Amino acid sequence: MKLYKIGAVFAVIICVIALLFSYLTWQDKLENVLDKPEEASAQTGDTAKQQPKTVPGDNSVNVEELAGNMDPQVRELLLERTSSDDSLQMLIAGSEALESGQPGYAERLQSSIEEAYGNFIEVDVVTVGRTSEFLVNVDLSAGYDLVLLEPMTLMNNDRIAIEQEREHIKAFESAMSTQVEDAVLVLHPPQPIYGAGYYLAQVTALEEFAATTGYAYIDHWSEWPDTDDESLQDYLTEDGLPNDKGAELWAERLEAYFIAD
Repeated sequence: MKLYKIGAVFAVIICVIALLFSYLTWQDKLENVLDKPEEASAQTGDTAKQQPKTVPGDNSVNVEELAGNMDPQVRELLLERTSSDDSLQMLIAGSEALESGQPGYAERLQSSIEEAYGNFIEVDVVTVGRTSEFLVNVDLSAGYDLVLLEPMTLMNNDRIAIEQEREHIKAFESAMSTQVEDAVLVLHPPQPIYGAGYYLAQVTALEEFAATTGYAYIDHWSEWPDTDDESLQDYLTEDGLPNDKGAELWAERLEAYFIAD
């Protein structure tokens, strides 16, 4: 009987150690990602900044057709800019995951959009440091009509409450509207993580928030393996960021939204 009790105690101790090791490993991955500068930094092509803005003039670009997969408010924005003969300023903003991979999903998407839409859409990319609190650091003074935002949901894990993240998103959209009254915000979640726990609830909450508040939302998680599927690790680095394969998968889903076949 004593041996049974001793064995049970040892089993409990082993379980506690295993859980503690798993938690510390998860936190270490997050810290590796978070150990970056806190200020948002823009990545734009030199030629794009040096050349003056242009208006749509290529009759071969059918914006209405290309915008066929977008949410209504996004499609309407593009068509309005087309009818007013204005070019559209777009920003891709998010965590360092957007530049992870060779190239990252943001660079891939930027190239695809500019190739498809010609001089109608000009795209900038901004990497935001740390949590959604730092969205306030993003410089929106260029006057962006359209922003694709990954709102730092993974970085917020165990740091920023879901309700706070929502307030940060609302404040970001308000800052957008201050610059461009009819600007449109499109949300999408960060990359999935193998063995994710509470993070799953965060991503679900983000999608629900978009649905209830009317934000456009792109669900790219449906393209990835499930978070409990070991094959998901083939798309991620050891730190849980997208590798080349993951960046390509992510970009392809975003491209399908912005560029209809």
